[in-house]
Amino acid sequence: MGTQSLNCPKCGGALALHAPDQTQRVGCPSCGSLLSAENGKLAFLKSLKQSHQEVVIPLGAEGLLKGEKVTCIGQLRRSCTIDGLPYPWTEYLLLDSQHGFKWLVESEGHWSLATSVAPGEVPQASEGQRNLRTHGQDWRRFQDVQAVVTGVWGEFYWSVEQGEQVLVTEFVAPPRSLTRERQSHAGGGEEVNWSLSTYLEPGEVWSAFKLAGAPPPPQGIGSFQPNPHRAALSKSALWIVGALGLLLILVMAESMTHRNEELFRQRIDLIELTPGLRPMAGDAARRGIPAGRPAPATPQGTPSEEPQEPVFFSEPIEIKDGHQNLAVTLSAPVNNAWIEVEGALVSETTGVAELFLLENSYYHGVDGGESWTEGGQTETVFLSAMPPGSYVLRLAPSWNGKVPPVRFIEVQLRQGVMRWLYPGLALLAILLVPLIMIFPMAAFEGRRWQESMYAPKSGGD
Repeated sequence: MGTQSLNCPKCGGALALHAPDQTQRVGCPSCGSLLSAENGKLAFLKSLKQSHQEVVIPLGAEGLLKGEKVTCIGQLRRSCTIDGLPYPWTEYLLLDSQHGFKWLVESEGHWSLATSVAPGEVPQASEGQRNLRTHGQDWRRFQDVQAVVTGVWGEFYWSVEQGEQVLVTEFVAPPRSLTRERQSHAGGGEEVNWSLSTYLEPGEVWSAFKLAGAPPPPQGIGSFQPNPHRAALSKSALWIVGALGLLLILVMAESMTHRNEELFRQRIDLIELTPGLRPMAGDAARRGIPAGRPAPATPQGTPSEEPQEPVFFSEPIEIKDGHQNLAVTLSAPVNNAWIEVEGALVSETTGVAELFLLENSYYHGVDGGESWTEGGQTETVFLSAMPPGSYVLRLAPSWNGKVPPVRFIEVQLRQGVMRWLYPGLALLAILLVPLIMIFPMAAFEGRRWQESMYAPKSGGD
Protein backbone atom coordinates (compact mmCIF):
# COMPACT_ATOMS: atom_id res chain seq x y z
CA MET A 1 0.00 0.00 0.00
CA GLY A 2 1.32 3.47 -0.90
CA THR A 3 1.37 6.70 1.04
CA GLN A 4 -2.00 7.96 2.25
CA SER A 5 -2.57 11.67 2.71
CA LEU A 6 -4.87 12.70 5.59
CA ASN A 7 -5.54 15.72 7.74
CA CYS A 8 -5.25 16.04 11.48
CA PRO A 9 -8.81 16.08 12.96
CA LYS A 10 -7.59 18.53 15.60
CA CYS A 11 -5.69 21.22 13.61
CA GLY A 12 -6.31 20.22 10.00
CA GLY A 13 -2.60 19.90 9.32
CA ALA A 14 -1.57 17.62 6.46
CA LEU A 15 -0.36 14.17 7.50
CA ALA A 16 1.18 11.52 5.25
CA LEU A 17 0.88 7.91 6.38
CA HIS A 18 3.59 5.81 4.72
CA ALA A 19 2.36 2.52 6.22
CA PRO A 20 -1.39 3.11 6.66
CA ASP A 21 -2.18 -0.60 6.86
CA GLN A 22 0.13 -1.01 9.89
CA THR A 23 -0.13 2.37 11.61
CA GLN A 24 -1.99 2.43 14.95
CA ARG A 25 -0.92 5.77 16.42
CA VAL A 26 -0.01 9.15 14.91
CA GLY A 27 1.56 12.10 16.67
CA CYS A 28 0.70 15.31 14.84
CA PRO A 29 3.88 17.37 14.47
CA SER A 30 1.80 20.54 14.00
CA CYS A 31 -0.41 20.60 17.09
CA GLY A 32 1.02 17.82 19.23
CA SER A 33 -2.16 15.75 19.23
CA LEU A 34 -2.07 11.98 19.65
CA LEU A 35 -4.32 10.31 17.07
CA SER A 36 -5.55 6.78 16.52
CA ALA A 37 -5.44 5.35 13.01
CA GLU A 38 -8.10 2.74 12.22
CA ASN A 39 -9.49 1.72 8.85
CA GLY A 40 -7.64 4.57 7.14
CA LYS A 41 -9.23 7.23 9.38
CA LEU A 42 -7.70 9.39 12.08
CA ALA A 43 -9.38 10.06 15.42
CA PHE A 44 -8.32 12.52 18.10
CA LEU A 45 -7.27 10.88 21.36
CA LYS A 46 -5.56 13.59 23.44
CA SER A 47 -3.32 16.59 23.29
CA LEU A 48 0.22 15.77 24.33
CA LYS A 49 2.18 18.05 26.62
CA GLN A 50 5.56 17.81 24.96
CA SER A 51 8.20 20.33 24.10
CA HIS A 52 9.15 21.09 20.54
CA GLN A 53 11.29 18.30 19.16
CA GLU A 54 14.68 19.34 17.81
CA VAL A 55 15.27 16.63 15.26
CA VAL A 56 18.09 15.84 12.88
CA ILE A 57 16.07 13.77 10.42
CA PRO A 58 12.67 15.30 9.49
CA LEU A 59 9.54 13.24 8.95
CA GLY A 60 9.28 11.99 5.38
CA ALA A 61 13.02 12.26 4.76
CA GLU A 62 14.33 9.55 2.47
CA GLY A 63 17.80 8.12 2.56
CA LEU A 64 20.03 5.26 1.51
CA LEU A 65 21.32 3.58 4.67
CA LYS A 66 23.49 0.48 4.48
CA GLY A 67 22.58 0.15 0.82
CA GLU A 68 18.81 0.15 1.46
CA LYS A 69 16.25 2.87 0.79
CA VAL A 70 14.53 4.03 3.97
CA THR A 71 11.99 6.72 4.92
CA CYS A 72 11.72 8.41 8.30
CA ILE A 73 8.06 8.03 9.38
CA GLY A 74 8.23 8.52 13.15
CA GLN A 75 10.16 10.33 15.84
CA LEU A 76 10.13 9.10 19.43
CA ARG A 77 11.67 10.84 22.39
CA ARG A 78 12.55 8.64 25.36
CA SER A 79 14.40 9.22 28.58
CA CYS A 80 15.68 7.45 31.67
CA THR A 81 16.83 8.71 35.05
CA ILE A 82 20.09 7.56 36.64
CA ASP A 83 21.25 8.93 39.98
CA GLY A 84 18.65 11.67 39.71
CA LEU A 85 19.84 12.89 36.31
CA PRO A 86 17.75 12.57 33.12
CA TYR A 87 19.33 10.97 30.05
CA PRO A 88 17.19 11.57 26.95
CA TRP A 89 17.63 10.06 23.49
CA THR A 90 15.80 10.14 20.15
CA GLU A 91 14.57 7.19 18.10
CA TYR A 92 13.69 7.58 14.42
CA LEU A 93 11.33 4.97 13.00
CA LEU A 94 12.40 4.01 9.48
CA LEU A 95 10.32 2.23 6.88
CA ASP A 96 12.39 0.20 4.40
CA SER A 97 11.58 -0.75 0.82
CA GLN A 98 10.04 -4.06 1.94
CA HIS A 99 7.71 -2.26 4.40
CA GLY A 100 9.80 -3.49 7.30
CA PHE A 101 10.69 -1.30 10.25
CA LYS A 102 14.06 -0.24 11.64
CA TRP A 103 15.06 2.19 14.34
CA LEU A 104 17.75 4.81 14.00
CA VAL A 105 18.77 5.82 17.51
CA GLU A 106 20.73 8.91 18.57
CA SER A 107 22.07 9.47 22.07
CA GLU A 108 24.54 12.25 22.86
CA GLY A 109 25.86 12.20 19.30
CA HIS A 110 26.19 8.42 19.16
CA TRP A 111 24.15 6.70 16.42
CA SER A 112 23.00 3.10 15.94
CA LEU A 113 20.67 1.14 13.70
CA ALA A 114 18.34 -1.31 15.46
CA THR A 115 16.25 -4.17 14.08
CA SER A 116 13.79 -6.44 15.85
CA VAL A 117 14.84 -9.93 16.93
CA ALA A 118 12.33 -12.72 17.48
CA PRO A 119 12.21 -13.64 21.20
CA GLY A 120 12.79 -17.29 20.32
CA GLU A 121 16.19 -16.41 18.81
CA VAL A 122 17.53 -15.18 22.15
CA PRO A 123 17.97 -17.40 25.23
CA GLN A 124 16.09 -16.31 28.31
CA ALA A 125 18.21 -14.03 30.48
CA SER A 126 17.64 -14.32 34.20
CA GLU A 127 17.73 -11.41 36.63
CA GLY A 128 21.29 -10.42 37.40
CA GLN A 129 22.74 -12.56 34.63
CA ARG A 130 25.95 -10.82 33.60
CA ASN A 131 26.81 -12.70 30.40
CA LEU A 132 24.79 -14.00 27.49
CA ARG A 133 25.83 -16.30 24.66
CA THR A 134 23.82 -15.87 21.46
CA HIS A 135 24.16 -14.93 17.79
CA GLY A 136 27.61 -16.51 17.69
CA GLN A 137 29.25 -14.35 20.35
CA ASP A 138 29.37 -13.44 24.02
CA TRP A 139 27.51 -10.40 25.34
CA ARG A 140 28.11 -8.54 28.60
CA ARG A 141 25.34 -6.88 30.56
CA PHE A 142 25.83 -3.13 30.58
CA GLN A 143 22.79 -1.55 32.21
CA ASP A 144 19.14 -1.82 33.27
CA VAL A 145 17.06 1.36 33.02
CA GLN A 146 13.42 2.36 33.11
CA ALA A 147 12.76 4.08 29.77
CA VAL A 148 9.84 6.54 29.50
CA VAL A 149 8.27 7.92 26.31
CA THR A 150 8.30 11.72 26.54
CA GLY A 151 7.54 12.75 22.97
CA VAL A 152 5.66 11.28 19.98
CA TRP A 153 5.74 12.63 16.38
CA GLY A 154 4.75 10.81 13.22
CA GLU A 155 3.24 7.35 12.76
CA PHE A 156 3.85 4.17 14.75
CA TYR A 157 2.91 0.52 14.39
CA TRP A 158 1.77 0.10 18.00
CA SER A 159 -0.47 2.00 20.39
CA VAL A 160 2.25 4.21 21.75
CA GLU A 161 1.43 6.54 24.66
CA GLN A 162 3.23 9.45 26.19
CA GLY A 163 4.48 8.25 29.59
CA GLU A 164 4.72 4.63 28.39
CA GLN A 165 7.38 2.79 30.40
CA VAL A 166 9.51 -0.23 29.61
CA LEU A 167 12.35 -1.88 31.51
CA VAL A 168 15.37 -1.87 29.19
CA THR A 169 18.23 -4.35 29.69
CA GLU A 170 21.23 -3.88 27.47
CA PHE A 171 23.91 -6.45 26.64
CA VAL A 172 26.87 -5.24 24.59
CA ALA A 173 29.46 -6.76 22.30
CA PRO A 174 30.91 -3.72 20.48
CA PRO A 175 30.06 -2.66 17.87
CA ARG A 176 26.67 -4.28 18.56
CA SER A 177 24.10 -4.17 21.33
CA LEU A 178 21.37 -6.64 22.23
CA THR A 179 18.49 -4.96 24.07
CA ARG A 180 15.51 -6.45 25.87
CA GLU A 181 12.43 -4.34 26.58
CA ARG A 182 9.89 -5.60 29.10
CA GLN A 183 6.55 -3.84 29.40
CA SER A 184 3.97 -4.72 32.04
CA HIS A 185 0.31 -4.39 31.06
CA ALA A 186 -2.37 -2.93 33.31
CA GLY A 187 -4.53 -6.01 32.97
CA GLY A 188 -1.67 -8.34 33.93
CA GLY A 189 1.07 -10.05 32.02
CA GLU A 190 3.98 -8.49 30.20
CA GLU A 191 5.37 -8.08 26.71
CA VAL A 192 9.02 -8.80 25.89
CA ASN A 193 10.76 -7.48 22.78
CA TRP A 194 14.39 -7.88 21.70
CA SER A 195 16.32 -5.68 19.28
CA LEU A 196 19.80 -5.88 17.79
CA SER A 197 21.64 -2.58 17.31
CA THR A 198 24.77 -1.83 15.28
CA TYR A 199 26.86 1.26 15.96
CA LEU A 200 27.02 3.83 13.16
CA GLU A 201 29.52 6.60 12.68
CA PRO A 202 27.69 9.98 12.61
CA GLY A 203 29.06 10.65 9.15
CA GLU A 204 27.19 7.60 7.82
CA VAL A 205 23.86 9.09 8.90
CA TRP A 206 24.69 12.50 7.43
CA SER A 207 25.71 10.89 4.16
CA ALA A 208 22.67 8.56 4.05
CA PHE A 209 20.13 11.40 4.38
CA LYS A 210 22.28 14.08 2.71
CA LEU A 211 22.10 16.29 5.79
CA ALA A 212 23.64 19.75 5.72
CA GLY A 213 26.76 20.62 7.67
CA ALA A 214 28.84 18.28 9.76
CA PRO A 215 27.58 16.00 12.55
CA PRO A 216 28.33 17.12 16.10
CA PRO A 217 31.03 15.05 17.77
CA PRO A 218 29.77 12.28 20.10
CA GLN A 219 29.97 12.98 23.81
CA GLY A 220 31.81 10.47 25.95
CA ILE A 221 32.06 6.81 25.01
CA GLY A 222 29.01 4.90 23.82
CA SER A 223 28.04 1.65 25.50
CA PHE A 224 28.81 -0.33 22.34
CA GLN A 225 30.95 2.15 20.45
CA PRO A 226 33.79 0.36 18.64
CA ASN A 227 37.15 0.72 20.29
CA PRO A 228 39.21 2.74 17.75
CA HIS A 229 42.45 1.44 19.24
CA ARG A 230 41.31 -2.15 18.73
CA ALA A 231 40.62 -1.36 15.07
CA ALA A 232 44.08 0.18 14.71
CA LEU A 233 45.61 -2.91 16.33
CA SER A 234 43.73 -5.16 13.92
CA LYS A 235 44.97 -3.12 10.96
CA SER A 236 48.55 -3.44 12.16
CA ALA A 237 48.24 -7.22 12.62
CA LEU A 238 49.12 -7.92 8.96
CA TRP A 239 52.20 -5.71 9.22
CA ILE A 240 53.25 -7.41 12.46
CA VAL A 241 52.84 -10.90 11.00
CA GLY A 242 54.82 -9.87 7.91
CA ALA A 243 57.60 -8.37 10.02
CA LEU A 244 57.79 -11.49 12.20
CA GLY A 245 57.93 -13.68 9.09
CA LEU A 246 60.74 -11.57 7.61
CA LEU A 247 62.62 -11.67 10.89
CA LEU A 248 62.28 -15.48 10.99
CA ILE A 249 63.67 -15.75 7.45
CA LEU A 250 66.61 -13.50 8.31
CA VAL A 251 67.37 -15.47 11.48
CA MET A 252 67.27 -18.76 9.58
CA ALA A 253 69.57 -17.33 6.90
CA GLU A 254 71.98 -15.98 9.50
CA SER A 255 72.03 -19.25 11.44
CA MET A 256 72.89 -21.11 8.22
CA THR A 257 75.77 -18.77 7.31
CA HIS A 258 77.17 -18.49 10.86
CA ARG A 259 79.01 -21.79 11.32
CA ASN A 260 80.25 -21.06 14.86
CA GLU A 261 83.70 -22.41 13.93
CA GLU A 262 86.24 -22.85 16.73
CA LEU A 263 89.64 -21.36 15.83
CA PHE A 264 91.38 -21.64 19.18
CA ARG A 265 90.88 -23.18 22.64
CA GLN A 266 93.48 -23.22 25.41
CA ARG A 267 93.44 -24.16 29.08
CA ILE A 268 95.98 -21.86 30.76
CA ASP A 269 97.75 -22.64 34.06
CA LEU A 270 98.03 -19.30 35.87
CA ILE A 271 100.60 -20.65 38.36
CA GLU A 272 102.93 -21.69 35.54
CA LEU A 273 102.25 -18.45 33.69
CA THR A 274 103.09 -16.19 36.66
CA PRO A 275 106.87 -15.73 37.17
CA GLY A 276 106.79 -15.09 40.89
CA LEU A 277 104.68 -18.13 41.69
CA ARG A 278 106.79 -20.89 40.04
CA PRO A 279 109.63 -20.82 42.64
CA MET A 280 107.02 -20.87 45.41
CA ALA A 281 105.57 -24.03 43.95
CA GLY A 282 109.07 -25.61 43.71
CA ASP A 283 109.97 -24.72 47.32
CA ALA A 284 106.74 -26.19 48.58
CA ALA A 285 107.50 -29.45 46.78
CA ARG A 286 111.05 -29.66 48.22
CA ARG A 287 109.63 -29.19 51.74
CA GLY A 288 107.23 -32.04 51.11
CA ILE A 289 104.19 -29.78 51.18
CA PRO A 290 101.67 -30.82 48.54
CA ALA A 291 101.21 -27.82 46.30
CA GLY A 292 98.60 -29.45 44.13
CA ARG A 293 100.46 -28.09 41.11
CA PRO A 294 102.45 -29.82 38.36
CA ALA A 295 106.12 -29.16 37.85
CA PRO A 296 106.81 -25.77 36.35
CA ALA A 297 107.19 -25.58 32.61
CA THR A 298 107.81 -22.76 30.24
CA PRO A 299 104.51 -21.75 28.63
CA GLN A 300 104.49 -22.46 24.94
CA GLY A 301 104.91 -19.43 22.75
CA THR A 302 106.29 -17.09 25.46
CA PRO A 303 109.34 -14.90 24.84
CA SER A 304 112.72 -16.13 25.97
CA GLU A 305 113.02 -13.30 28.46
CA GLU A 306 110.46 -13.82 31.17
CA PRO A 307 108.09 -10.80 31.64
CA GLN A 308 107.37 -9.33 34.99
CA GLU A 309 103.60 -9.81 34.55
CA PRO A 310 101.85 -13.00 33.39
CA VAL A 311 101.35 -12.88 29.62
CA PHE A 312 100.31 -15.66 27.27
CA PHE A 313 100.96 -15.80 23.51
CA SER A 314 99.17 -18.35 21.37
CA GLU A 315 100.43 -20.25 18.39
CA PRO A 316 99.52 -18.62 15.06
CA ILE A 317 95.78 -18.69 14.39
CA GLU A 318 94.62 -18.78 10.79
CA ILE A 319 91.55 -16.69 9.86
CA LYS A 320 90.26 -17.60 6.41
CA ASP A 321 86.89 -15.82 6.24
CA GLY A 322 87.12 -12.07 6.53
CA HIS A 323 83.36 -11.44 6.59
CA GLN A 324 82.26 -13.11 9.82
CA ASN A 325 82.50 -11.88 13.38
CA LEU A 326 84.70 -13.30 16.13
CA ALA A 327 83.88 -14.20 19.74
CA VAL A 328 86.33 -14.63 22.61
CA THR A 329 85.06 -16.52 25.67
CA LEU A 330 86.72 -16.66 29.09
CA SER A 331 85.75 -19.45 31.50
CA ALA A 332 87.08 -19.20 35.07
CA PRO A 333 85.52 -20.98 38.07
CA VAL A 334 86.02 -18.01 40.41
CA ASN A 335 84.26 -18.11 43.77
CA ASN A 336 83.71 -14.84 45.66
CA ALA A 337 86.50 -13.40 43.57
CA TRP A 338 87.28 -11.89 40.17
CA ILE A 339 89.77 -12.27 37.38
CA GLU A 340 90.38 -9.99 34.39
CA VAL A 341 92.09 -10.66 31.07
CA GLU A 342 93.35 -7.94 28.77
CA GLY A 343 93.54 -9.39 25.29
CA ALA A 344 94.64 -8.52 21.79
CA LEU A 345 94.31 -10.34 18.50
CA VAL A 346 97.44 -9.25 16.62
CA SER A 347 97.99 -9.65 12.87
CA GLU A 348 101.40 -11.22 12.14
CA THR A 349 101.41 -9.49 8.75
CA THR A 350 100.48 -5.90 9.60
CA GLY A 351 100.89 -5.76 13.39
CA VAL A 352 97.40 -4.30 13.73
CA ALA A 353 95.78 -5.42 16.98
CA GLU A 354 92.11 -5.77 17.94
CA LEU A 355 91.95 -5.11 21.69
CA PHE A 356 89.38 -6.52 24.10
CA LEU A 357 88.79 -6.97 27.81
CA LEU A 358 87.24 -9.93 29.61
CA GLU A 359 86.27 -10.06 33.29
CA ASN A 360 84.77 -12.86 35.31
CA SER A 361 83.46 -12.12 38.79
CA TYR A 362 81.20 -14.34 40.83
CA TYR A 363 80.03 -13.58 44.37
CA HIS A 364 77.42 -15.18 46.58
CA GLY A 365 76.27 -15.20 50.17
CA VAL A 366 73.35 -14.90 52.57
CA ASP A 367 71.83 -11.60 53.70
CA GLY A 368 68.95 -11.49 56.16
CA GLY A 369 68.25 -15.18 55.65
CA GLU A 370 68.04 -14.74 51.85
CA SER A 371 70.73 -16.15 49.58
CA TRP A 372 72.07 -14.00 46.76
CA THR A 373 74.43 -14.31 43.81
CA GLU A 374 76.09 -11.77 41.56
CA GLY A 375 78.09 -12.10 38.36
CA GLY A 376 79.12 -15.27 36.55
CA GLN A 377 81.99 -17.58 35.69
CA THR A 378 81.80 -17.18 31.90
CA GLU A 379 82.21 -14.02 29.82
CA THR A 380 82.11 -13.48 26.04
CA VAL A 381 83.09 -10.48 23.95
CA PHE A 382 82.38 -10.10 20.23
CA LEU A 383 84.90 -8.69 17.78
CA SER A 384 84.31 -7.36 14.29
CA ALA A 385 85.33 -9.41 11.28
CA MET A 386 89.11 -9.39 10.70
CA PRO A 387 90.88 -9.57 7.32
CA PRO A 388 92.05 -13.08 6.39
CA GLY A 389 95.54 -13.92 7.61
CA SER A 390 97.63 -15.26 10.48
CA TYR A 391 97.07 -13.88 13.98
CA VAL A 392 98.45 -14.31 17.48
CA LEU A 393 96.30 -14.07 20.58
CA ARG A 394 97.92 -12.14 23.42
CA LEU A 395 96.36 -12.59 26.89
CA ALA A 396 97.37 -10.76 30.09
CA PRO A 397 95.40 -11.96 33.14
CA SER A 398 95.22 -9.98 36.37
CA TRP A 399 93.54 -10.43 39.74
CA ASN A 400 93.44 -9.09 43.29
CA GLY A 401 96.34 -10.27 45.47
CA LYS A 402 99.49 -12.28 44.77
CA VAL A 403 97.88 -15.67 44.20
CA PRO A 404 95.26 -16.11 41.43
CA PRO A 405 91.75 -17.02 42.64
CA VAL A 406 91.82 -20.11 40.37
CA ARG A 407 94.68 -22.08 38.90
CA PHE A 408 93.22 -22.70 35.46
CA ILE A 409 91.30 -20.53 33.05
CA GLU A 410 90.09 -21.46 29.61
CA VAL A 411 90.00 -19.14 26.59
CA GLN A 412 88.16 -19.93 23.37
CA LEU A 413 88.12 -18.07 20.03
CA ARG A 414 85.27 -18.75 17.59
CA GLN A 415 84.25 -17.30 14.24
CA GLY A 416 80.76 -16.89 12.72
CA VAL A 417 78.92 -16.74 16.04
CA MET A 418 75.20 -15.99 15.91
CA ARG A 419 74.38 -12.98 18.07
CA TRP A 420 70.84 -13.35 19.38
CA LEU A 421 70.91 -9.85 20.82
CA TYR A 422 70.05 -8.20 17.50
CA PRO A 423 67.20 -10.56 16.53
CA GLY A 424 65.94 -10.15 20.10
CA LEU A 425 65.99 -6.37 19.79
CA ALA A 426 64.25 -6.60 16.43
CA LEU A 427 61.60 -8.89 17.91
CA LEU A 428 61.12 -6.48 20.82
CA ALA A 429 60.75 -3.56 18.39
CA ILE A 430 58.11 -5.46 16.40
CA LEU A 431 56.17 -6.50 19.49
CA LEU A 432 56.52 -3.05 21.01
CA VAL A 433 53.99 -1.68 18.51
CA PRO A 434 51.06 -3.86 19.69
CA LEU A 435 52.19 -3.55 23.31
CA ILE A 436 52.03 0.24 23.09
CA MET A 437 48.63 0.06 21.39
CA ILE A 438 47.20 -2.21 24.09
CA PHE A 439 47.43 0.50 26.77
CA PRO A 440 45.12 3.08 25.11
CA MET A 441 42.81 0.25 24.06
CA ALA A 442 42.51 -0.91 27.67
CA ALA A 443 42.06 2.68 28.87
CA PHE A 444 39.21 3.16 26.37
CA GLU A 445 37.47 0.02 27.67
CA GLY A 446 38.00 1.18 31.23
CA ARG A 447 36.26 4.50 30.52
CA ARG A 448 33.42 2.68 28.77
CA TRP A 449 32.73 0.36 31.70
CA GLN A 450 32.93 3.18 34.23
CA GLU A 451 29.51 4.18 32.89
CA SER A 452 28.07 0.70 33.35
CA MET A 453 25.95 -0.55 36.23
CA TYR A 454 27.93 -3.77 35.93
CA ALA A 455 31.43 -2.35 35.87
CA PRO A 456 34.14 -4.87 36.81
CA LYS A 457 35.08 -4.48 40.46
CA SER A 458 38.62 -3.46 41.33
CA GLY A 459 40.78 -5.60 43.59
CA GLY A 460 40.29 -3.19 46.48
CA ASP A 461 36.50 -3.43 46.41
